[in-house]
Amino acid sequence: MKHFLKNPAVNAIGLSLFTAFYGLIFIVTSGHLEFENLLYYNRATAIHPFWTGWSNFLASGHHAYIAYALIGITVLVVLMLIFRRHHYDEYHTAYLIQCLAVAAILTLAAIAGFYLMILSEPNGIVEKFTLFIVIHWTTVVLADLVYVLVCRWR
Repeated sequence: MKHFLKNPAVNAIGLSLFTAFYGLIFIVTSGHLEFENLLYYNRATAIHPFWTGWSNFLASGHHAYIAYALIGITVLVVLMLIFRRHHYDEYHTAYLIQCLAVAAILTLAAIAGFYLMILSEPNGIVEKFTLFIVIHWTTVVLADLVYVLVCRWR
């Protein structure tokens, strides 16, 4: 496993594949009436102002802008990884493994919180799951950017 993590291309490929997937989903669903019909809170009353606002944001197709931002940051990270002339050393690999372990723990905690949120009120699953994905993948992309920047200077 450490052998693969030493190669910056592995990081670039993994980040690119997931960002491409989420970006494609966000861009394709933005502005589609079928997606808008799946949203619960944009039809509901203003009992839950946060969810109503988020639902209206999604119904307007603005989540495509989130996709463009994630794709842009991913391109920046991938370019920085491509122009890295050598593999990561043991220090960088250990640091990456620590970052991945923390990310896994935070992801598991977020999944538990998401599950509790759905159990407490199952309405608006599309809005809640989309918010979960946005927060999770934005965190991953920004953490990878920070990792690449830190490893560039050390």
